[in-house]
Formats: sequence, C-alpha cells, structure tokens
Amino acid sequence: MAQNLYPKARMRVLGLMSGTSLDGLDLCLVEFDCEASGTYRILAAETYAYPKHWQEALSFKNLEARALHQLDEDYSRYLASQVQRFCQEHAQGQEDIDFIGSHGHTWFHEPDKGISYQIGNRPILAIESGFPVICDFRLQDVALGGQGAPLVPIGDRDLFADQQACLNLGGFANISADIKGQRRAWDIAPCNLGMNHYCQQLGLAYDASGHVAASYAHDDVLFAQLNALEYYALEAPKSLGREWLDAVVFPLLAKSALSPEVIIATLNRHCAYQIAQSLNRYQLKQVLISGGGAYNQTLIDSIGIWGSFDLEIAETTLLEFKEALIFAYLAYLQVQGKNNVLASVTGARRDHCSGIRFDP
Repeated sequence: MAQNLYPKARMRVLGLMSGTSLDGLDLCLVEFDCEASGTYRILAAETYAYPKHWQEALSFKNLEARALHQLDEDYSRYLASQVQRFCQEHAQGQEDIDFIGSHGHTWFHEPDKGISYQIGNRPILAIESGFPVICDFRLQDVALGGQGAPLVPIGDRDLFADQQACLNLGGFANISADIKGQRRAWDIAPCNLGMNHYCQQLGLAYDASGHVAASYAHDDVLFAQLNALEYYALEAPKSLGREWLDAVVFPLLAKSALSPEVIIATLNRHCAYQIAQSLNRYQLKQVLISGGGAYNQTLIDSIGIWGSFDLEIAETTLLEFKEALIFAYLAYLQVQGKNNVLASVTGARRDHCSGIRFDP
C-alpha cells in the first residue's frame, strides 16, 4: 500500500478529465481538508474545448502500435500545455498545487479481454507540467478481475453522501447508489456519444436542450430493438465503451435507414427509458444529475414518463466538473494510501488503492 507522502492539513489537487464526448478537457482545482473526511472546496475550474485537429485525433480509430505510442506522447504534451495555461490564467504556481490526478483519454476499454488503455498518462505529463501526477487508475482493477469502471462512485459515496443516487449524463449515462448497504454503480446506456454522432451529420455539435429530439417523433421499432440489446439484461457490475457502440449500436442504427433527426429522437427516448428502468428497479427517487446531458431538457423530461422521480440538476460548476473533481479525489486518496476503487462497483476481487505516480 502506498505511503502518505503529503502529511498536510490540506491538499490541493488538480483533476483532469477527458470524456468520450470529445467536447473538451475539464480541469478542476480542488482543496481537500485532510482532517474532515468528505470536505472539499473547488478553487477554480475550466473547460478547454478541443481544437478540431485534436477532436479528430482523439476520435477512435485502429492505429498500429508505433502511431498509438506517438499519439499517447503527443497528447501527454498537450495535457501539460493545458495545465500550464490553467496555472497562468488562475495564478497558480508550483507551491499552490500538490499534484495532478489525471483520468487520461480512454482509447481501449474492453475489460472482459483484460484491456483498458488511457492515453495521455505518460511521464511526459509530469515532466512538462512540473507537478507530480497520479494516473492510470483503471489498470490495477482490470488486473484484479474488475471492469476498471466506473471509478467515480467512491467520490459519490464520500463527497455526496446526502444523495440517494448520482446520475452522470456524459458520453454514456451511468449511475451510482447505495443498494442494500453497498455502493453499486454501472453504465446504463449510450447518451451524448450516440446523439452527438448524428447531430454532427446535421452540422450540429450536439442537440442543444434536446431541441432536435423534441421536434421529431421517435421510431417505435428501433426503440424496441435498442431496448432488446443483450447488455440491458446483464447484472451489474457492467460497463460500456466506444467499442460497443461501434460493434453493436451504430450498425443497428445504420440498418434502420432512418433520418438522423429520428435516430436522435429515438436515442434520446431510449436513454431516458433505460435510466428510468434503473431507478425503478432499485426504488431510487432522489437523484443528483451532472454531466453535459443535464442540459438536454428533452432527456430530463422524458425520464419522468416512466416514473415519479425527484431529479435535482447539480449547480453549474458541479454539473460540469464533477468527474474532474472526483479524479482529483481519487489521486488524493491514492497519495494517502487509502482505497480508491470499490470492488462492489467494479467486480474486482477486493477494494484497492489504485493509480500510478510519475514525478517531474
């Protein structure tokens, strides 16, 4: 188990998060009170939108090993440059940040095959940013037989203990809740990643407020086909990756030969239905919602078609930066030598303290 190398009353950690939606890099500087468990304060937060060439570079494609290694190194340098930019814009020096907690950008995630690979987690990030880095939180969990995801639920449990459930609407919709005395979590369904793909065919980055979904009727046949997918019959722990979309969902959508607008409407309704199914199954009523999909009013409203829920949209900073905040928290726990991954969530053989450290 790692030793606590920062025996301080307070620690400042910069969390970095890049999601599958490719909307940008989230940076969240958090101060944790080491003497009051679960206490934190967000000091500064920014999202730096990806330039077009990085959006294209980070869109998954099969790369030969040398090209993927080069991309990993280049992206690590890019992350370091954005850390330096953040420090300049928020007047943070070497003495103001204890270390970085970085999620990296997921390239492969096939835990059933023992594979999970996040790029951007090279030692270059520590060397060029000037800060110690804690990263690669998924690898040890996969080695222990877990899904390597989701990792956020320990932060949900510790930092948002007053919430019955935490729902994140990112590339995929995922949920975390205490069920029968254990923290459980799983990916529910495709969310922004699928809808954004078809919005881009219409010249839109995303479906603002769910306007497209609200303007077109969903397709009942496709809706039923999506809900019949094998994944939804699996028990948690379970997780989704872009590979599943490419192999299962996108071919089904293409086969439907429906317009992008109707597909967006159907995906929106499908996501809402699967969320409601999860909430109803475990009698979860009070739900804190974060992630970019929380701005999709059509999606939020549609969840209520299948049940009566108290859906609370997180305040703006938390809504947009909750995952970056929690990756800072994972690093904070790792440095203290405390468990930061829960076996009840991932299916690993035991709770464990995960993450790899690189020093500048």
